[in-house]
Amino acid sequence: MKYVFNHHYILRHDEQRSILFAHDYNDSIVNVSKEWGSYIHPIYAMMLSMFSIPTTLENAITKISRFFDFSNEYVTELITKFIENEEEFHTKYAGSSNSFPKNLIIREENLRDRIRLYEPEMFIYSKIDLKTFRLYSAPLNVTFMVTNKCLTNCIYCYADRNVKCKNLDFAEVEKIIDDAYNLKIHTFNVDGGDFFLYPHWRKLLEKLKNCEYRPEIISTKYPISEIDIKDFAKYNISLQVSLDSINQEVLNKIVGKISDYAEKMKRTLNTLDTYIPFQIATILTKYNSSIAELEKMYDLFKGYKNIRRWEIRVGFKSLYSKKNFEEIKIEEKEIKAIEKWISTKQKVSKFEIQWSPGREVNFFKAKNGSKDFAGSRCSADTLHIFILPDGKVTICEQLYWKKNFIIGDLKQNSISEIWNSDRALFFANITQKDYSQDSACKNCSIFKECRSNMNNCYANILKVYGDEHWDYPDPRCAKAPRDISEKIYV
Repeated sequence: MKYVFNHHYILRHDEQRSILFAHDYNDSIVNVSKEWGSYIHPIYAMMLSMFSIPTTLENAITKISRFFDFSNEYVTELITKFIENEEEFHTKYAGSSNSFPKNLIIREENLRDRIRLYEPEMFIYSKIDLKTFRLYSAPLNVTFMVTNKCLTNCIYCYADRNVKCKNLDFAEVEKIIDDAYNLKIHTFNVDGGDFFLYPHWRKLLEKLKNCEYRPEIISTKYPISEIDIKDFAKYNISLQVSLDSINQEVLNKIVGKISDYAEKMKRTLNTLDTYIPFQIATILTKYNSSIAELEKMYDLFKGYKNIRRWEIRVGFKSLYSKKNFEEIKIEEKEIKAIEKWISTKQKVSKFEIQWSPGREVNFFKAKNGSKDFAGSRCSADTLHIFILPDGKVTICEQLYWKKNFIIGDLKQNSISEIWNSDRALFFANITQKDYSQDSACKNCSIFKECRSNMNNCYANILKVYGDEHWDYPDPRCAKAPRDISEKIYV
């Protein structure tokens, strides 16, 4: 009987540790940990590499014993827990704690993923660090903004559409994707503008598929034709339609005056329902926040068999919208009424309804620094980079071309070079001396502990305090100043 490393998982070396993560494509016939990611001691990666090609257990144990100069008995005891393990488990080696997913080494006949060749020499190390959050060699995740062009002109627009740039040639895009693949970057997502206004979107999806990348979700406000939908359906990617109303007069106020836009989007939804599952996202402003308006949308959506989710979000302040946010935001009493209506619908709806009332309720509360910040952990400049249409790279998908946060240019450097550029490392290793005197962070007693968690949201800082105060505390911090800007939804 032969066993093999379960290539549903991918091994990647990161200088002072190795990374073990689950592949996006899941065609496994054994039970796997679908969203796994952990740092492991490189010695485990070396051992697992000896199973990258199907082998008998006896041969693998002999190879491992000879490579490490361990006894066969010790290796047998060590490796047994990895064989067809039905549960995730933890182990220690040289004082380091390591976590492992389900079914890490499986029988040859149960392997469905393609074999990736590993050699133990690929995981050579001189130091061990399983604690530092930021990756050493390259990011784990990449998002590529294919274009900043849109059909709509939303009053709350979150994208920077003011910059006019020359987009990367598609050959340059292909080179970036190849670079990401060779670096074993986990995910390669795409964003806009509007994806379907990118002239090479079909070639892009095909290239990503060939490199075993599948974007998590693609969002659009574009009335997609049946031909486009059928072509898109080949790639099994989740599609989100952003639709703020089905009333043309309301849409005129929110997204601009686009001829027959409401009817075109209804036709798009009808066609989508024929071919693929989809979800809908609605941003609420004062123009579309009435219960009557939401009820009409729900009545339409409940007739679709392929709708999976409706996300309803309270609009928040944008760094780029030309519209004064105070003029379009929803009042608190409206939010409470909508929340009550959604709660009622959630109990009877055949599709999921998600509700996001805004995150301003988390402001000024955390007393122990960024480790206590409510919400998901920020991945900017720690796990993730955002590639702009012209090849410039920024740390966050909300910061776009803001000069202070540009860390490199892929027309000039590779992903790994940009990841370790002076500007990228500045934000990763920022010290108190880098802060201005009027920042509460300058003399904070818990600065070092707070920064070690790398969890500041620079986008929120800029929204509340302005670009010139980029070094102010994250507004979730109890020490953040409260009297500079009006209360906003973020």
